[in-house]
Amino acid sequence: LRSRGNAAMADMFNDIHEAGIRMLALVNDLLDVAKLESAVGTIHVERIDLRSLIRPVVRELEPQQQQKLIDLRLELDEAPLIAKADPVRFQQVVRNVLANAIKFSPIGGRIDVQGRIDGQGDICIAVSDQGPGIPPQELDKIFQPFVQSSKTKNGSGGTGLGLAICRKIIDAMDGTIAASNRSEGGSVFRITLPCRSGAPETRPAELL
Repeated sequence: LRSRGNAAMADMFNDIHEAGIRMLALVNDLLDVAKLESAVGTIHVERIDLRSLIRPVVRELEPQQQQKLIDLRLELDEAPLIAKADPVRFQQVVRNVLANAIKFSPIGGRIDVQGRIDGQGDICIAVSDQGPGIPPQELDKIFQPFVQSSKTKNGSGGTGLGLAICRKIIDAMDGTIAASNRSEGGSVFRITLPCRSGAPETRPAELL
């Protein structure tokens, strides 16, 4: 408020504010990593239809999608996608992957979010975009802490921890998350979780 009428001061306050936002994001991610790596860090999985977790995240990110005029197509199997998952943590993973897809997609691009049961009977959630893609030698490295793809490291404030946290969460639910490139350009992130209908309804799991 004090910077009104003083353009130079307004710019300085804006720089301070943006630096604070970046620092807050880093601290929050570091706290998340510390929680996941602690001996007491646990998730609580339950038998749940993943479709009920994916749709709210897609709706939540609609403003960012619409701002870039992105054509987001959500295709989920009509049959329930039942898995053992921690609802909050699973949504955290989907939110991170989809937000990245929106962030690095071109204006007017297309994003496909698909959920189906694959040939092995596992549940596969795939998020594909038309962004810059990922260099082949970096496809697995981007899941390491503080590593970002050289094609998307644009100084926009990312901490390089989001995908590392996603992998820890999915590993704790006995699933996998991996990235690949599309032949027509862009990347695909696949989250796979096993169907274990015979397991208990809820159980704690260590976040190793």
